[in-house]
Amino acid sequence: MENIHPNLLSVAPMMDRTDLHFRNLIRLISKNIFLYTEMINVNTIIHDQNKRFLIEGDCKGPVALQIGCSDPILAKQAANIFAKENFQEININCGCPSSKVVNGNFGACLMKEPIKVGKMIDAIKEETDIPITVKTRIGLDNFDTDEFLEEFISELHSKNVKTVIIHARIAILKGLSPHENRTIPPLNYERVKYIKNTFKDMNIILNGGIKNLKEAKWHLNTFDGSMIGRAAWDNPWMLSETDNLFYNNKNNMSRSEIIGKYLKYASKYISLGHSQRRLVRPLFNLFYGVQGTKIWKQQLNEVANNKISINSIYDLSSQLEETIEEAA
Repeated sequence: MENIHPNLLSVAPMMDRTDLHFRNLIRLISKNIFLYTEMINVNTIIHDQNKRFLIEGDCKGPVALQIGCSDPILAKQAANIFAKENFQEININCGCPSSKVVNGNFGACLMKEPIKVGKMIDAIKEETDIPITVKTRIGLDNFDTDEFLEEFISELHSKNVKTVIIHARIAILKGLSPHENRTIPPLNYERVKYIKNTFKDMNIILNGGIKNLKEAKWHLNTFDGSMIGRAAWDNPWMLSETDNLFYNNKNNMSRSEIIGKYLKYASKYISLGHSQRRLVRPLFNLFYGVQGTKIWKQQLNEVANNKISINSIYDLSSQLEETIEEAA
C-alpha cells in the first residue's frame, strides 16, 4: 500500500523519548501529525521475550516504525512480524551516530553501504507492502560532499523508495556524543535542497534545527515535509496548532481536556503493570512557559515516586488552565 497521508509535519524518532506513551499524548494534541517510534533493533522484534513490541502499534493515526538493522536476512524475519502491526510506514535508520549503534554496524555507518541498504529494502518488500522510507544524515566523518549523499540517495531511488528524511548535519562517528552530533556539526540545508532538486520525484523531508511550527511551515516552500525533534519533547503543546496550520483540521481541546483523556489511557496501562513514572514522563513539559509549571512538575514527581495517584494531576491542570485564560 502507498502511504497517502501527507507527511507535512512529523516528530522525529528519539531514543528514550518517542515511546508509546509520548506518542499517544501527541496524538491527542494532533490527529494528523506523523509520529515515529524510537529506533527498535530488529533483534528486539524477532526475539520479543518481554512482549515489548506487541504494544508498539497501539497508537492511532499515522505512525511509522523505525528499525535498526544491517542484515537483510534479519530484516526479512522482522518484516514478517511487523507487517501484521498497525504501522503506516517502515523507516530504516541510516543516521544514528551513537557508538552502540555503530558497533552494531547500522545507523549512520550504513551511508557507506548503500547496496546493503538496498538489499534490506528488497527483503522487507518480500514480506509487506507497507511503504519503506529511510532517515539519514547529509554525510559522515570525511564523507562530506554532495556527491556522497547523492550516491546514497540514488540507490534508494533505484529501489523505488518514495520518501527520505534527511537530518541536515553530518554524523561524526568518533569524537562526538549523540547529543553533540545534534548540535555541533553545522546545519547544511543547501545540501538537502540539492538532493530535492536532483530527485524531484521523491518526497524529501527536512530534519535538524527546526524549533517551531512557523519554521516548519516555512520549509514547506522548499521541501515536502518538516520533522521536529527535541523541540517537540521540550514543548509538546507547541504542536497544538499542527492540525490547523498544516491540515486545515482544527483541534480545539484544552490542555486539561487532553490530560483527562490521557489519564483514561494511562489507567489501562497501569492496570497492565506499567509504572506511573513512565506514564507521567510525557506530561512534564506540557505547561512549558506557563506560570505554575514548577508546581506542575513537583506534583508529577510525586506521582512518579508513587506518593500520590496519577489521577490527582487533573485538578491541578484545570487550575493552570484557568491561570492561562486569565493571563490571556
